Amino acid sequence: NYEAMSLYRAAMELAPDDAEGHVAYGRALLRAGQDTLAIPTLQHALELRPQDAETRELVEHLQPEERADEAYAVPGETLLARVSEERGYPVRVLEDLTVNTVFPSGLGSTFRQVATQIVSEDGARSMRTFPIQFDPDVQRVSVRAARIYRQGRVLEATESYEQQLGEPWYRIYYDTRALVVVFPDLEPGDVIEIRYRTDDVAERNRFDDYYGDMHFFQGASPLARTDYVLITPSTRTFHFNQPQLATLHHETRTEGAQRIDHFYAEDVPALRDEENAPGATEVAPYLHVSTYATWNDVGQWWWGLVHDQFYADENLQRTVRELVAGAPDVRTRVQRIYRWVIDHTRYVGLEFGIHGFLPYRVPQIVQRGFGDCKDKASLLYTMLREAGIEARMVLVRTRRNGAIHDLPASLSVFDHAIAYVPELDLFLDGTAEFSGTTEFPQMDQGVTVLVVGPEGAELRLSPVMPPDHNTRQRTLAVDLRADGSATLEVDESVRGHEAPGW
Repeated sequence: NYEAMSLYRAAMELAPDDAEGHVAYGRALLRAGQDTLAIPTLQHALELRPQDAETRELVEHLQPEERADEAYAVPGETLLARVSEERGYPVRVLEDLTVNTVFPSGLGSTFRQVATQIVSEDGARSMRTFPIQFDPDVQRVSVRAARIYRQGRVLEATESYEQQLGEPWYRIYYDTRALVVVFPDLEPGDVIEIRYRTDDVAERNRFDDYYGDMHFFQGASPLARTDYVLITPSTRTFHFNQPQLATLHHETRTEGAQRIDHFYAEDVPALRDEENAPGATEVAPYLHVSTYATWNDVGQWWWGLVHDQFYADENLQRTVRELVAGAPDVRTRVQRIYRWVIDHTRYVGLEFGIHGFLPYRVPQIVQRGFGDCKDKASLLYTMLREAGIEARMVLVRTRRNGAIHDLPASLSVFDHAIAYVPELDLFLDGTAEFSGTTEFPQMDQGVTVLVVGPEGAELRLSPVMPPDHNTRQRTLAVDLRADGSATLEVDESVRGHEAPGW
């Protein structure tokens, strides 16, 4: 009615930058049958809050048009023209396209197109399901197309289901889910294509206005073509590394208020998988994108996020006093605190929401009796500082991921957290339940770490234990008697990274 519409307009005059008010008014106009007025109102709401996927879907329904990022999709005829004879691999990727659109807030959307040629029965089995990961609290996923090209026919894949993700065997639990698209009937010679998009729908960026991404241009299957498109506000600066791929092309242009960086390569061979091979960043060309210019910027931001979690309540203060009483030196105090953390907290990771990066409060970790790597590192840090021992938090890129030393700097490269004692040059991994303070886990040795404290951050390599630190000694005493009987005693000592296994 007229009075309600007047109130909506008055609200928008009071708060012209509030997207919610424009959405409410636009929906009211729709209910009143005034579509021609509703559409521009909803479009203006999207300009104010471009990550509002629900409103965007409504506008697309009212006024169907192809999203700008989806215009990069390769037509089916072009995909089929790339089909060729393939031997040695179960599948061949005809197109791997990623288009990331970043808004000024650091939120954004991703459009993906993946087309794969099925070569063998093994390839058919491996491609019958296609998982799409997303966080249901802050993202919305939409499958735009899922089809099979077979002998001139086009078959649609209509089956899908959602799956909760996590690693319960490691006691790690996430709020991430997977939308799994099913291709139930595949056979050699088929070409499958899937197009989907993932839109951020959160009210605000958990990481202020930070954006970071890492994209690999080579994988386990040969690639006919790979494309990576990054669409960003021209008013913001984005930092890139230089991918180590000789055939990679990079084109840049500006359209209005957007900068578009397009990376692409053709006929990229597959990577040969080898046992005990280095991590992906050491063997595959990758593009690393970030809004951070330096590693110190990353450390300062992360410290600002987490430092309020590091405090000891009266119970923990009393525990620390009892632990260090009578300790003759700093190393003894460190060993006692480390052993207490190992004995009184078990490893369980509740990686929900911001707690994928933010540890829980230290008193809560003690009360629960469990935590993940950054929780245990936080507890170590807090107890060490309470005992008068200078300490640091350390973000770690474990060995399985591969070393990364170049810029840009971002949060996305780290997957582990430990503590550090500068006075002893000693790294402490609170998740290493069967290790002592001198038995530094192998996965933490010789890897990229960011040592973070209130005064800044430093990127460095963690130490590699020298050979004489890792020893095995076996002593055999044999008592051989005249009648041929014997008594055998074996004394074995294991020191270093193998000791926890024993």
